[in-house]
Amino acid sequence: MSLSVEELRESRMRSVVAYAEFVDSTGKLPNHLFCFFEGKDNPYYVPRIKKYTDDFHPIKCGGRSKVLEVHNLIKNQVVYNNYKKAFFVDRDFNEELPVQKPIIYETPCYSIENLFVDFKVFKQILSNEFHLSETTNALHEKYLKLYQERQQEFHNVTLLFNAWYACLITIRNEQNIQTGVQLEDKFPKGLIQISIDKILQNYTFQDLLDKFPNAPEVEEEILSLKILEFENCDALRTFRGKFEMDFLLKFIDYMLADSKTNGQPIKFSFGTQLNNQQAIALFSTYAETPDCLNVYINKVIN
Repeated sequence: MSLSVEELRESRMRSVVAYAEFVDSTGKLPNHLFCFFEGKDNPYYVPRIKKYTDDFHPIKCGGRSKVLEVHNLIKNQVVYNNYKKAFFVDRDFNEELPVQKPIIYETPCYSIENLFVDFKVFKQILSNEFHLSETTNALHEKYLKLYQERQQEFHNVTLLFNAWYACLITIRNEQNIQTGVQLEDKFPKGLIQISIDKILQNYTFQDLLDKFPNAPEVEEEILSLKILEFENCDALRTFRGKFEMDFLLKFIDYMLADSKTNGQPIKFSFGTQLNNQQAIALFSTYAETPDCLNVYINKVIN
């Protein structure tokens, strides 16, 4: 699926606007760290940056490619060499970026969402957001165990989709062909069946081709190799992060419903269903912080 001329123009303008904000701000904030974000990731990165400095200026670029475009606009302009700059991007299913100057921080996993879904993170969420004491409330152990079991099942049933989509990204990057697949934060409807008790797969490879008819062809041998690779990977780190977060949020919904059904309703101060953006803001305190992120922030502020 190709972009229209207007969509291309608007896409290009996002990076130009971000670049213009940087240029305009350098005179006003000459000693600040200029942080270029994809957009939705500010609530994750900002508290971690603030551990090292309060003198920073966030700039939203509008996606991974836009951050990289802004980086390209700045990197060869000597006049900006002495300003402190930090660029943050998700790796997604792309190959690891080569070393850049100025240096770019790329997540060691698919995206920042992957840093919110480990069982150790969920354990903290149970204790602090749902007030289920690890030592005095049996529901803590019950739902932590169910979370781990359902999460493994979720990885099993989404492996084929992740492998196929990863192949599409490789085709896009190597052949400059659009994936023909527009994904949302949630895993596509109808492909899996999820509950507090089990998760089932309701799709085949042919179903993916039928659901996304504009996707380029993926050779069977290439897909088989990717499936084999993903069967032996760390799914928590490798699989599409927004789907991982979608699982977390769905599990929370089912957990709240289950506790109410069993006469032990769990209170949740947020009160309504969370979306991806809200979850990043609310659970940021509990999310993992890779060592490489601390190293990066230290490097760019000095």
